[in-house]
Order: sequence, then structure tokens, then C-alpha cells
Amino acid sequence: MTVPETNSLRQHETEIRHHVSRAELRCTRVRLDGYAYPHRVETDDFTTELVLRERESGTEYRLPVTRTASPCIGAEEDEEDEGRYSYEKAGFEADFDIDTVADGTPLADGLWDISLAVGAKALTREVRIGSSRADRLSGRPDVRIVETLRGRRAVTLYTTVPYGNYTIDLGERKHPVLKRLAFGDIRWHAGRPTELLITGRCTLGAYPRGALTVHLSNAEEADATAVFTAVQPPHSEQFTVHVPVAELGPGVWSGELRLGERALPLPQPPKGLGAVKWWRRSGLWHAKPVSRPGGGFALRVGRTGKAGLLRAAVRL
Repeated sequence: MTVPETNSLRQHETEIRHHVSRAELRCTRVRLDGYAYPHRVETDDFTTELVLRERESGTEYRLPVTRTASPCIGAEEDEEDEGRYSYEKAGFEADFDIDTVADGTPLADGLWDISLAVGAKALTREVRIGSSRADRLSGRPDVRIVETLRGRRAVTLYTTVPYGNYTIDLGERKHPVLKRLAFGDIRWHAGRPTELLITGRCTLGAYPRGALTVHLSNAEEADATAVFTAVQPPHSEQFTVHVPVAELGPGVWSGELRLGERALPLPQPPKGLGAVKWWRRSGLWHAKPVSRPGGGFALRVGRTGKAGLLRAAVRL
């Protein structure tokens, strides 16, 4: 039986009030700031720990947090409590590295729920955090490919639905990387006719520089491959891959978009793409899309025959 998440304790228990003001993933580090306190308990009398617990296995790690000042917290309660309680040390800062947080080793793949354990007067209560957070923290999944001690790993910081609590997804349990990639159009460059543009959209929060690439292979030459790196401007989700087809050898080229070990087959070029031609010392060459069984991307590069040369000469 699945036990629902909860951000409040049973009615007869002390309520833990919390708020998250910062939640960010940078490379392999996670940073969380905010406040948490047991309602109507002096903050000098309680302790706070960050708890990471893997949802399926129950494996957990408890981490110390830095207590910070929070002079304005609970001010609206002063009238009701007549100044009896103070929450001026309820703030917390937590900063941990997924490469070392598991007793000096990397976290394993899984869904790692984030909670705070707040202890007061020999009692400890846990609260999942995230449902109360700053307006600027959307809670949308921040999916990233990061360089770690275990190689490139997919890491996602997100909030659960419907409770809105923070969880770290390691290993694409709920957030597949390839779903963050989508193709746009395929067209010839307007100013450089022999350059093919393959466009798309990438909504990953980050990935290693140069890791998003198009790999082309030649069906007629087993060892003939070509790799082209995607260009994605800062703060943009759009990417473009420039393929100078005049540099490709003769044959039929197929390919895929790769991000590390993950790959998406390139889509079939639009029917109206047409062909391009260029001169080499050996004569007139061309590149044009062709159909292949099962569809997908296929571009034929080859030398133009005598009839084509004659047509080109007439046009000249």
C-alpha cells in the first residue's frame, strides 16, 4: 500500500512549519535554503537535519544543515502567543554533492525524497519540504546531464504531484532525457547552399559542452562517419546542427542525434527539400534526400552524370 506524502503531522503532534527560499541544482551540487520550525517551540531548543531517503529501498542519509537567522518568522503569531515563542533561528542552509553525500560515495540511481527532521524536547518530527516555497521556484523538473565520478549521469531536481515536495531523480526513473529533445525542421542554409541545417529543441537545464551531436554514417562504407556538434545559444531552447554536405564522401548517409549514449534517429527530410550541387575538381557533385525502407533520414551524395553536367552547362 502506498502511503501518501504529508506536510503536516497528526493533530496531536507538534506542527512543523517550513518554507523553501532556494532550491537549485548546479553540476553535482544541490543547494536548499529556507526555514523550518516546530510551532510554539523555542528555536533554541530544537535541532534540524536534512534527510535523503530513496523511495523504493528506504536507504537514507542524514545531513547536518547550517542554522541561520530568521528574525521575521512567526511575527504574525506574536499577538496570539503574546510573545511567548520566538523563531529567530529557524533558518537553514543545506549544500551537498551527489558524488560524496552517500557516506563519501555517490548516490545510487533512484528517487531520493528530501525531508527535514526537526527535533525538540526529545521528540523528532519529519516534514517533506517544497509545498511551501518562494514564488520564483516553479518546481518544474530541472533535468540535467552532469559529469560525475561515475561518468555522465542524468540528474533531475523536481517537485512531486500533487504535494509539491522536492525529490532528486537519479538515473531517469521518472524524467527520461530523450523526452527533452525534439526535432524542428531540416532545410538548406539560405546563404550557404551546400550546408544542411538540422534544427530542434532541447529543454535540458544543462549538459556537457559539445555533448549534443549529430552522427552520420555511410551505408556504402562501413568506416565512413561524420560528427557535427549542435549549437545552442545561452538561455535558448533551440539548437542547430550545421552539416556541410560538400565535405561528405559519396554514398547514402543516415544518422542520429546523440547525447552521450542516448540517441534519437534523425527524421526524414521534408519532401520539398530538393537537391544542391557544387563543383569539385573531379566534376559536378550533388546531395539530395532519398527514401529508404522504414523511412528516416537518408541523404545521397555523389557525382553528377553526363546528363546533369550538360544541363548545368546549359544553365551557365
